[in-house]
Amino acid sequence: MKFSHRTDWHRQQNRITELLQKLRSGGKTILDLTNSNPTKCGILYPREEILSALSQPTTLNYDPDPRGLLSARTAIARYYTQQGASVEPSEIFLCAGTSEAYSHLFKLLCNPGDDILVPQPSYPLFEYLAELNDVQLRTYRLLYDHGWQIDMRSIEQAITLRTKALVVVNPHNPTGMILKRPEYEQIRQFALKHRLAIISDEVFNEYAFHPNGSMVRTLARENEVLTFTLNGISKLLGLPQLKLGWIILRGNERVEAAERLEILCDTFLSVGTPVQTALPLLLPSATSTRTQILQRVKSNYAFAASNTSGSITLLECDGGWYAVLRVPSTRTDEEWALGLLEQKGVYLFPGYFFDFDKEGMLVVSLLVEESDFQSGYTAAVEYIDASTR
Repeated sequence: MKFSHRTDWHRQQNRITELLQKLRSGGKTILDLTNSNPTKCGILYPREEILSALSQPTTLNYDPDPRGLLSARTAIARYYTQQGASVEPSEIFLCAGTSEAYSHLFKLLCNPGDDILVPQPSYPLFEYLAELNDVQLRTYRLLYDHGWQIDMRSIEQAITLRTKALVVVNPHNPTGMILKRPEYEQIRQFALKHRLAIISDEVFNEYAFHPNGSMVRTLARENEVLTFTLNGISKLLGLPQLKLGWIILRGNERVEAAERLEILCDTFLSVGTPVQTALPLLLPSATSTRTQILQRVKSNYAFAASNTSGSITLLECDGGWYAVLRVPSTRTDEEWALGLLEQKGVYLFPGYFFDFDKEGMLVVSLLVEESDFQSGYTAAVEYIDASTR
């Protein structure tokens, strides 16, 4: 059997995963600083409200709409109105999470071989989605200089005649960078000049540490550039298991884009009826969940900021669920991660998992329960400091 080249990925486990499995099978206690699953991080959910919302009699009816049930889209539009962005239900398309949203948009915008601009560093998901959709990725750089910022020159240099869209992750994963208004205006000008669409991934939208007027909260207000704003309940409600996300379509050429996107969504109809009927009740009930998550990530980041010393630098972070450590490049990121895991039982991400372009970067999840985070982070700092004396 000859399989598709699209799935011809390297499938061998990396050294960190092999060591992790070996240590766990041997009974070693691991302080996992990579855990970003809210259902496994001690978050208290409004259990009765969630179960009640999912058990409505209307969940037994099947009346599919390519864009998603109107009741669900109306609830999402209401949420954006409360955030100060006027969104109509007709501008919203439901999907089974942002991964599917990206896949739909790559199909909508690109012919095989066309390219999409994505930030570097970034989440490794993009590479898989691009290969599955026969799309090429080109990267623009995020630079760190007393905070993260977009290298605008790298955007201009990366654009080709086959570039169809630019992806913005806001807040960014894993750096925690939040888009600033001057950056957004420059991106808009690039998009207008080169006829690019903008895809704005806003799944961490509610988790800005210190929101202010210079930050761009959402691109769902855009009226000129063809813009697709992505979000979903995985992060917004802390419910990744329910698989519901959405695309908000704004800007020019949106009429034809909507017609084409509707056919794409109709081909799959992937969002289950129970979660759609539950959404109008789930959205208002999630305030306490978001509050807990925001308090957790801010608390862990504050602990890290107060307990980072010696040769380690905690990079500035504006929001999201992750933090980046800059460590001495006397070892590779993988060597640091392996040493921490074997010697201290602390599991964190090496920077190359997120395509950092140089050694000396480690990434931790800020969603880990406070006691585990504090123990693991302290052990990591002590180990790295001791190893560089």
